[in-house]
Amino acid sequence: MRFLSTLTASVLGTLLAFGIVIFFLFFFFFALSLSTDTTPSVEPSSVLTVPIEGPIPERVSDNPFQQAFGNAPSYDLHDLQQALRNAQSDDRISAVWLRMKGTSASWGTLEEVRDAVVEVRESGTPVIASSEEFGMGEKEYFVASAADSVFAGPQTFFEYNGFASIQPFFKNAFDKLDVEPQIIRAGKYKSAGETFMRSDFSEPNREQIEALITTINDRFTSAVAEGRGMSASSLKTLAEEQAVLDASVAVDEGLVDGLRYEDEVRSLLRDEVGTPEGLDLSTTSVSQYSRIPSENVGVSYTGTGNVAVVYGEGNIVSGEPDQSPFGPSSQVLGSTPLIEALNDARTSSATQAVVLRINSPGGSAAASEAMWHAVKRTADEKPVIVSMGGVAASGGYYIAAPADTIVANTTTTTGSIGVFGLLWNAEGLLEDKLGVTFDAVTTSPYADLFASNKPLAPEERALFERTIESTYNTFLQRVGEGRDMDTSAVNDVAQGRVWSGRDAQEVGLVDTTGSLQDAIDIAGAAAGMGEGPYRTRTLPRPKTFFERLNEQLATQATKVWQSMASTPLERSLWRHSRVLKRVTGSNGRVQARLPYVPDAK
Repeated sequence: MRFLSTLTASVLGTLLAFGIVIFFLFFFFFALSLSTDTTPSVEPSSVLTVPIEGPIPERVSDNPFQQAFGNAPSYDLHDLQQALRNAQSDDRISAVWLRMKGTSASWGTLEEVRDAVVEVRESGTPVIASSEEFGMGEKEYFVASAADSVFAGPQTFFEYNGFASIQPFFKNAFDKLDVEPQIIRAGKYKSAGETFMRSDFSEPNREQIEALITTINDRFTSAVAEGRGMSASSLKTLAEEQAVLDASVAVDEGLVDGLRYEDEVRSLLRDEVGTPEGLDLSTTSVSQYSRIPSENVGVSYTGTGNVAVVYGEGNIVSGEPDQSPFGPSSQVLGSTPLIEALNDARTSSATQAVVLRINSPGGSAAASEAMWHAVKRTADEKPVIVSMGGVAASGGYYIAAPADTIVANTTTTTGSIGVFGLLWNAEGLLEDKLGVTFDAVTTSPYADLFASNKPLAPEERALFERTIESTYNTFLQRVGEGRDMDTSAVNDVAQGRVWSGRDAQEVGLVDTTGSLQDAIDIAGAAAGMGEGPYRTRTLPRPKTFFERLNEQLATQATKVWQSMASTPLERSLWRHSRVLKRVTGSNGRVQARLPYVPDAK
């Protein structure tokens, strides 16, 4: 009996191991086939289809696993812009079809997309936008209004009713839980944490949010007025007095040219490009068309050098962020890869100028300082132009300060030059409601400063305030040095206040409004590279799927080896060292530990 059970276990184990090997071999060749870069062919009289849907990331993952199973967008903002630029000079592209399917992209990103669409339209290439059964909100219509014709699906939703910023507040909930958020901040406008300590907007916060959405509304209204040949005043009246929530009403008001199903839009495009009777409409997607080198469609570059476009996107943390090869790509801006990319651009003899593309709400002050130093070193040797995406605030502005020129979109959220820290006092919840008590033995009065089971004592609060104020003063100095402003003048426009790109230009935090392409043009001109267009290279180089997989396997192998080869005491010390490294490496001097990150739209 024991022999049979042993034999059965051996056979099952062998089959399982064989199955795992087969799976990884299949996955290896599957990923390899998806990674193969081939230049697609484009038929004459083709239509470039541009789906405006979901997020439009600054950089799309090249992970074949994520792309194959729908965890990553098929194109990024650079792909879209390059495809639209190439379409202007490619005789094979006879029209562009914007397919609106619901987007969550930021207004700054949508400005970049709309500007590229306007250029295509002005080049003489017909542009048609349609929403079909997906309907259309203000974000989709903002882009669609740049087209020659706009169509919506019959019986679809069409939103044209102004803008709002709605923020949840949790003070009453924390009061019921007997939990006290202890927030220390530098700057009266620094509203981070306000959602935990108030039940409504403070007046400074309301002031800055009203200014932000006013900029968005103005930019939206002027764009629609220009695209549709309508007056801004009539559009403002339409939103305020007669909100539009139906596509048929949008047609009546002149916002949309007609109601059409998808097959009817295809028929219109067939007529537009002259597709012979009986043949299907020839189309090419952004993800395919963007792989065609610009030289293949007649674009010639100036000079022999290049402009390095260095991307800094996501929440700022120290070191190298972990990236799973199987999970979705997280938007985390690690200090190590950005610093290495800037050093690469600074020391490369082929790179004449640098564009730092920032799309970050900030994060660790220590990591921001380290990246600021790398930006400054680069700017001391080569022209550095900052291009701001949807948001470049707090730490995102910190690292932008040393640049020679700062370019932002009109609706970019920037500024927020301020610092805050958040500690939790859950004494009431733990002791009064849950019956959990604490006792401690300390070597100094401040050893338990960050404990969450007690309120801050006055002297502890004063100590924490000095740390926050020191970081804030350093922030002011960095901005003053980079912007050639007195620290007092910076403080006047700082105070943690967020600004739109348009308003930031007025107060001296931004030099001009424009797109990423505008920033590249400024960088090339500053480096004396001629009139352009200029060759670019992208940094940091994204890790390939196999590099990330190898790192994950190495990490797992280390864990297995340590679990087998070390004593229980060694394993315990190793686990504690990992926790300590994460905490000290990610947060630096000022720590803000949140149970979650509130989402502001």
